[in-house]
Amino acid sequence: MTRKRPPAFAAAALLVPALAFSSGCDFLDQLTQKTAVVDVFATSHGEPDEMGNLPNRNSGQLVFVNDMGWEVFVNDAIVTTEGVTLKSCDGEGFAVEFYWGAFAEEISSIPDFDVTGLGGVRADSGEYCDLKVEFGPSAEGMDIADANGTTVYLAGSAVKGDTHVDFVWKTDVAFDINVDISKIKDNRPFNISDNEAVSKKLTVAKSYTAFFTGIDFDLELSQADIDALIVDTLKTSTMAYVGTVAPKP
Repeated sequence: MTRKRPPAFAAAALLVPALAFSSGCDFLDQLTQKTAVVDVFATSHGEPDEMGNLPNRNSGQLVFVNDMGWEVFVNDAIVTTEGVTLKSCDGEGFAVEFYWGAFAEEISSIPDFDVTGLGGVRADSGEYCDLKVEFGPSAEGMDIADANGTTVYLAGSAVKGDTHVDFVWKTDVAFDINVDISKIKDNRPFNISDNEAVSKKLTVAKSYTAFFTGIDFDLELSQADIDALIVDTLKTSTMAYVGTVAPKP
């Protein structure tokens, strides 16, 4: 015996309850999905010396000795952050809405570990394993004309013995990095619980002394060297922590 194919209207009638059930489940999922606001901040710092002291500041000038024995004087240091995306351990991304657009952080004028608000995002409850941080060229109108349109701008001098070297390192390369937050606190991922009463806080931190690690100022850097140095430094030294107070080493 052959089975007749049901008429189109009958098939449609059969689909309606299924669609309604599916849509109802999606709606219930949305109702039960918990969210919280995550406020994101930026900061920078130098690495402490053997005595645990942070670099000196001389009227906004950063002063420290690098691992190659050069005393480095940084007059201007600017890093521009264009975007931050909070990425769940399942791969879902939540882009942070910046308060004032791309942030050109004038590191030399901001005390170590002082934080500046970048923006915020409402994200679903759950665990988060990565932050995507995007760096890109600054807008026009910078106080330092030479820094206009740069992603990173570093200017100053270095002294070793009788040798004095002036430097200006800058790049307009746009790039992004992934910051691991899978073990950000108590060896666990950044977490948004189902019952967050207040916003969560997350700080992205950069080390300005890391740009000068391994640098011998006797050797001249090409633009390609500078581009690679800046990208690699931000990839390897940028980290994040929960809250706005840096954890003790």
